[in-house]
Amino acid sequence: MRFAILSDLHDNLVGFHRVLADSEQQHVDRFIYLGDAGRNLQIFGEFQQAGIACVFGNWEVSGLRRLVEPLASWVSGWPATIQVGQAIFCHATPNMPLTVPNTAAAARHIAAGSSWASLFPRLNLNEQARWEALAMLEAADLRVAFHGHTHIQMVWTWQADAAGRRQLRSFTEPAEFALEAGPSSAPTRYLIGVGSAGQPDDGPALSYAVYDDRTNVVTLRKLPPA
Repeated sequence: MRFAILSDLHDNLVGFHRVLADSEQQHVDRFIYLGDAGRNLQIFGEFQQAGIACVFGNWEVSGLRRLVEPLASWVSGWPATIQVGQAIFCHATPNMPLTVPNTAAAARHIAAGSSWASLFPRLNLNEQARWEALAMLEAADLRVAFHGHTHIQMVWTWQADAAGRRQLRSFTEPAEFALEAGPSSAPTRYLIGVGSAGQPDDGPALSYAVYDDRTNVVTLRKLPPA
């Protein structure tokens, strides 16, 4: 199955439509949204109409009380993560507390005094959060976590070198690459930031990712400004 993975629209309905149009050319089978839709109710309505699977972001948590029924009930049930095979999909990190399974629980978690930064770390800036995310993948024996929140496309890979020692490195190119399994004694793990389809911070191009779980190939898509 081919997945289109997009995140951080922040009310950019035009950006959403551009990703939809581009994804048709990529022969995508399913969409997964990684949070921070914004306040544009038309975006939520089109998510529902298209049957798009969504995980919550910090904007869904902070804006939940402003939503009216039945939209509020739907968004309150968005999960923290979605797992498909060896891949997990999340907003900021796959290492989410077990006490925060959905948007409503995350809102209670924040109201009880937890900080936004602890629940939604930026993996490109927070080294400890990166290692905790990789440790979660290791414990669950998952190959890859796709995330948003950073508004940039970046790949982190924990991969064995020629001597069998795993090292952490990052890259933004190539735009298409295969997820390698690595040796059984030191499997390769990936953290992939899909960028933002609404407000990118790594240039003007709107971005998202395509993942084929049959071939384990990831394509980082960038759409030039309209």
